[in-house]
Amino acid sequence: MTSLMALSMTVAGCAEVQRAAEDVARQSGNPRLAGVIHGAGNVVGSLFPIGYEEESSIGQAIALQVVARYGGVVDQPELVRYVNLVGKAVANTSDRPDIPYRVAILDHESINAFAAPAGYIFVTRGLLRQIKNEAELAAVLGHEIAHVSEKHILDVIQRSKRLAGVTEAGLSYATSNPAAFKGVIDGAVKKLLDEGLDQEKETDADTVGEVFAARVGYDAEAYVGLLTRLRDLKGDDRALFKTHPNFSARIEAVQKTIRTKHLASNGLVLQERFSRMTKRV
Repeated sequence: MTSLMALSMTVAGCAEVQRAAEDVARQSGNPRLAGVIHGAGNVVGSLFPIGYEEESSIGQAIALQVVARYGGVVDQPELVRYVNLVGKAVANTSDRPDIPYRVAILDHESINAFAAPAGYIFVTRGLLRQIKNEAELAAVLGHEIAHVSEKHILDVIQRSKRLAGVTEAGLSYATSNPAAFKGVIDGAVKKLLDEGLDQEKETDADTVGEVFAARVGYDAEAYVGLLTRLRDLKGDDRALFKTHPNFSARIEAVQKTIRTKHLASNGLVLQERFSRMTKRV
């Protein structure tokens, strides 16, 4: 009975309970059961979803590395406030409207945007200069918000932490162990900034984010216009990362979403407001 109880408590996912259960098994003269409990805890811990407290710690750590890598953020309070207001409007229509979202503008000339867990969104100065209106901005932010709402980065971390062996007590073990936590974060940053997410996740973020922006009332065709300009600027075979689908594939996926979801192509564009707020970019 004690052994069965210990095993059932292990499946609850608590590291302390797991260790206690292993001790009970060993003290009862059953080292084989202790090994089974330890192995079960590793598997269950690695499969449990990451809680928001852990997600927030991960997001903050990744965000700090993003800012450091890209040389800091733009210090223009009115512009930052404006971008955050647009982001908040889109986030409120997302599938995770209950967490805080923060948008920062990276002081960098590259054309890119990133999302870290727990709602940290980054857009480079270079990308802002390519955007022509508020509807396009909303679509870009929608894409990044979709990465957060769909937990794309967390999914990568869940898989990579198992490969790294950080499974003794799930991710809670890593966040309480500086060396293990650094390994998790370094791996996530490498994937996010150097390699990029895979094509499936990028296409998902395009289509889901398009829906989020359209729910606010923004013109659904705006994102197609931005992606088309980026294709003309960078070339169709030069996606932002090797793992990204090319721009033509992304445009096709967005257009299909507009058709199948019956998204409005006569929504808000707000070019004048965007131009006024971003004139110093």
